[in-house]
Amino acid sequence: MATPPRLNEVTQLLVLSFGAIATLGTLLLVLPISSTSTGSLHLVDAAFTAVSATCVTGLIVLDTPVDLTTFGQFVVLALIQVGGLGIMTFAAAASAYLGRRLAVREEVLAAEMIGGASARRDLKKALGTVLGVTAVSELVGASALFVLFASEGEPAGSALWRACFTAVSAFCNAGFALQSDSLVPYQRAPAVLFVVGTLILVGGLGPLVVVALPGLRRGRGSLHTRLVVVTTALLVVVPWVAILALEWSHALAGLGFGHKLVNALFQSVTLRTAGFNSIDFSSLRGATWTLMILCMFVGGSPGSTAGGVKTTTFAVLLLALTATIRGRSEAEAFGRRIPHRTVYEAAAISTVGVLTGAAVLVALQVTQRLPLDAAVFEVVSALGTVGLSMGATGQLDDVGKVVIMAAMFAGRVGPLTLFIFLLGRRHPTRRYPLEAVQVG
Repeated sequence: MATPPRLNEVTQLLVLSFGAIATLGTLLLVLPISSTSTGSLHLVDAAFTAVSATCVTGLIVLDTPVDLTTFGQFVVLALIQVGGLGIMTFAAAASAYLGRRLAVREEVLAAEMIGGASARRDLKKALGTVLGVTAVSELVGASALFVLFASEGEPAGSALWRACFTAVSAFCNAGFALQSDSLVPYQRAPAVLFVVGTLILVGGLGPLVVVALPGLRRGRGSLHTRLVVVTTALLVVVPWVAILALEWSHALAGLGFGHKLVNALFQSVTLRTAGFNSIDFSSLRGATWTLMILCMFVGGSPGSTAGGVKTTTFAVLLLALTATIRGRSEAEAFGRRIPHRTVYEAAAISTVGVLTGAAVLVALQVTQRLPLDAAVFEVVSALGTVGLSMGATGQLDDVGKVVIMAAMFAGRVGPLTLFIFLLGRRHPTRRYPLEAVQVG
């Protein structure tokens, strides 16, 4: 059975809207007013920057504070904000585009895109919550950062612009910074790292999960919210401890005891696909690279500004694995059973992510001269819309930049498009006789 036409419109609008935003950003960035040097930016570099900002990735081939004027930086900031909100508010845009109330099945689809079951009761209210949490988080974050930057002697105007840019970039998990070496200058400023880290976590959890947090204390949280919170906590604490253990005498060697704890925690938080770094990545051990690749692949949560295959996907697969090991036929969590369909969707999303990553890696190996470990890190960072790099971005030629641009775009719209497709394909199927197949 073919996908319903209106569902096709939704998926097409998703891809076209992100493509149009990135194209407009490219056209604005190639204007001479966007470049600090004489003439215009190289077209491929402008396109790479626009795609990276629209897909809230943060990989850069231009030094944002050096190569871009204030106008160019503002274009990047606007692309980050539109790109970050677009992934959460697309359902409302699609509804307006279609010109009438969505059908029941499509309302469920729209709610899933914004935040799941909690959004189904009132889609407009859910959208208002998304916009409200975004505005409040960015405003509070920018205000706090302004005070911190100004207290360090930075002029008020410069501190205000840096604070606004950093707050939006952090909440949208974009990773763009107005410092050439990201947040390394603030590795001994724990208050700055705390504010940025909090914005990353709020953006990575998703607004609807954030407003549902108080309900967890009263035992009223949904299974989705519980899985998001528990999985996110584990994916912050475990890498934090691992980074401390692995980098205590390496990348963290020059810091005091307290600063080691703070910077390791911040670097763990930023793996939610934010892309900031407060430590020198060139001194990281190989084991830390591998740990980061795994965390970047998982990413943030559904309905958030983060990328990756999502925390709930990872949680469902782990629960299914646990059920299999225990000899149970269904995955369970917090006194609830998880439908087989959900397990299949999690497996499909993860498998497509791995296969896409392999295809992009092969394309890089064919066209670029990069060490394997750096290439793998770059590919996962692009597909997960993370923005961290081991230096491979700066070594890419124009062909390599196009490959990574495609990976960033696929990483941003691909998982959601696949999710829409899976939901749209739910229809009765033939039931054949069961027969076991040997695996493993």
